[in-house]
Amino acid sequence: MVNPEQYVSFDNMCKSNVSHIINEFAKDLKNISGKCMDVGCGPGDITKDILLPALNPKATMIGTDIMENVVEYANKTYGDKERLEFEVLDIQTKKLPEKYISEFDHIFSFHALQWCYDIRQTFENIYCMLRPGKTMLILSIAQNAAFFESLESMAQDIRYASYMGDKKKYVGPFHYSARPREDLKELLEDIGFQVHHCSHRELSNCTSTEIFMSLVTAQYTFAFLDKMPHNLREEFKNELVHMFTEIKVKKYRDRQGNYKLHDEEKETNIPAAYSILVAYAQKNVS
Repeated sequence: MVNPEQYVSFDNMCKSNVSHIINEFAKDLKNISGKCMDVGCGPGDITKDILLPALNPKATMIGTDIMENVVEYANKTYGDKERLEFEVLDIQTKKLPEKYISEFDHIFSFHALQWCYDIRQTFENIYCMLRPGKTMLILSIAQNAAFFESLESMAQDIRYASYMGDKKKYVGPFHYSARPREDLKELLEDIGFQVHHCSHRELSNCTSTEIFMSLVTAQYTFAFLDKMPHNLREEFKNELVHMFTEIKVKKYRDRQGNYKLHDEEKETNIPAAYSILVAYAQKNVS
């Protein structure tokens, strides 16, 4: 089962990224006093501890996530009846609940939209949920060769394919884009957003491979692990770590030029390069 407690215990990297972006847009956020949503909120700790305090004290928040057990955990651990509650929502749905349409003054999403294979439907839904003239702020993983390409390869492996399903689910929608910033901006504008900010940023993850894998395998995308026999599940995890480390080391060596391989323990701690997309956009008034 997707494990919200495990995710919370390993999500310092996510918290750091979110805090940085929230601080960057602090002047815009502090004046938002209406009804807000956090799409793909996960266990709710970031929603409660970082997003809600960035808003005007009069603002209220609904955190949404696709996993029912994660939402139950979030409500029990972080929800309150005055400002914050959590609900189940698949942001890629083609039948958006009426109660969400034109209801929100601001929508957040952090580290979630890279798992949305129908990214147009996702942003169309966000657009529909916003009130005219209101805003969204999102951070999504754009490119992560070591992780996305490891999963893509394993989804085609006969041992795991029947559990994982379509390989497209495991590669971010902008991973293979030569111009991810431009592609995202064009998509948002085509839907109707006025884009105030859109950037593509290179980062590196210095978290150990063990911690990183504990974080990501606690998410909805890895719910298929529950269907695997124990031995196959452990085989999958070990192979994912091996393939992730192998690609990560190769990419690091390519960047560093004459880099020489170290022992396995040090290899797992080599920074993994990845990039993010950040967008701040507004729904048209008309």
